[in-house]
Amino acid sequence: MPVPHYGVWACRPTRYDAEGHGVPTPHIELFFTDDSSKERRAAINVKSNGKESRLVFWSSPNFSHPITQKLSKLDLGFHLVQDNGDDDQNNRHYRYRHYYPRDPELEGLDFYRMEDLLDIPSGKVLPHDIPGRENDVLDMMRPILDNAIKHSATAYIFGASFGSGIHNVHMNQGSLPKYDNGVYSDGAVLFSFDDGHWEAVFLAFASQRLPTNGAGEPEPGSKTLADILE
Repeated sequence: MPVPHYGVWACRPTRYDAEGHGVPTPHIELFFTDDSSKERRAAINVKSNGKESRLVFWSSPNFSHPITQKLSKLDLGFHLVQDNGDDDQNNRHYRYRHYYPRDPELEGLDFYRMEDLLDIPSGKVLPHDIPGRENDVLDMMRPILDNAIKHSATAYIFGASFGSGIHNVHMNQGSLPKYDNGVYSDGAVLFSFDDGHWEAVFLAFASQRLPTNGAGEPEPGSKTLADILE
């Protein structure tokens, strides 16, 4: 299934909550504001509910890519990148696109296909939350989010909007067909700071597979990210 309502939310992060043990599929709930008075949230997965529950984590403290030039020109708010519904005016996808028209200047992210976006072999396969320092996803995410909030960075959150927020903030290809798969529709969080530098965080489920075909589904003979990286 293609990723519905895929786009990027330009916003200001304000606070976050990290769900811990006892939650089957915990998230980091990153709260943010945009051009409205309503606080919204990004649901960022930090654990899978499958047998392979780990995630793959990439980060770039000095991120550089041509896409930042387009992002820096965006007004705060949600910007639709891909249309994945039909044109029936009674269809909720049509109504959604009417409210959030597609931005023709933007392109979606693709971990596998975009040149110089990220170095896949550099990813770290990490559990959700275990004792110790700098050895799980939450340990890696907390200082990045704390720093972005402290310095009032502008965040650009790629994923699938659900109206009052955004989810699927992770790689959205290489999964089983029952999940959302697509090309140029991966999720991520990019931060722009007032001093001109950018930071980026990319996440994927360790069970997702590469390479993928034109529909974002695993190719025959593909390998899981865990197998690729370990």
